[in-house]
Amino acid sequence: MNSVERQLQLCLHKIQNWADENGFKFSKTKTACVHFCTKRKPHNDPCLHLDGNQIKVVKEVKCLGVIFDNKLSFLPHITMLKEKCIGTLEVIKVVANSKWGADKINLLHLYRSLVRSKLDNGCIVYGSARTSFLKSHDAIHHQGLRLCPGAFRTYPVHSLYVEANEPPLDLRRLKLTLQYIVKLKANIENPAFLHLTVFLIHNMKIYTTKIKNV
Repeated sequence: MNSVERQLQLCLHKIQNWADENGFKFSKTKTACVHFCTKRKPHNDPCLHLDGNQIKVVKEVKCLGVIFDNKLSFLPHITMLKEKCIGTLEVIKVVANSKWGADKINLLHLYRSLVRSKLDNGCIVYGSARTSFLKSHDAIHHQGLRLCPGAFRTYPVHSLYVEANEPPLDLRRLKLTLQYIVKLKANIENPAFLHLTVFLIHNMKIYTTKIKNV
C-alpha cells in the first residue's frame, strides 16, 4: 500500500500543478477515492491528498452513469438500474391501456427509448458482473416486451423475442461489445486501444462460452 500511495500521490501532484497553471479548481466535495480490492482480510485504505485536503475513501462512486463499487461486482449499479426501469415501466403500463392506449409499434418505440436505453448504457462495463446479478434485468426486459403487444404472463419468452424483433439481453450486450471493439480498433490513437482491446477480447471468450453452453 505504501508503494501505491506514493505513485498515486505523485500523479495527484502533477494534476494539481496542471490545474494551478490553467486556472482549474477541483471540487473537494465531489472528489473521492475508491480502493478496488478483492482481499477479504482487513487492509488499510490509501491516504491521499489533493491541494492539501485529504481525499475521502468511499465504497462506491458513480462515473459517467455507472456505479463502481470497491469489489467491482456492479451489484449497486444493477440494483439502481432495476429500480429506475421499474418506475419507467409503470408509465408505459399506463400508456398501454387496451381501450385508449398506444399501439404495439409506438409502445416498442417507447420501451426502446426509455427502458432499453438505460439497460444499454454502460453494459459493456457492468456486463462482466455475475450472471445471477444480471438475470434481474431479464425480468424487466420480458415485462416490457409483454406490455407492448398486450401478451399474457404465460406467453412464451422466445415468442416475445420473435414478435418484438428483440434479442435477449445477454446477446444484446454481446452485440454492443463487439461494435465497441470494432470502433476501438478503427482508432489506433485511442488511449484505450491496447489495454481495453485485450480486456474485451477476453470477455468475448467468456460470453461465447456461455452462449455455447446454452
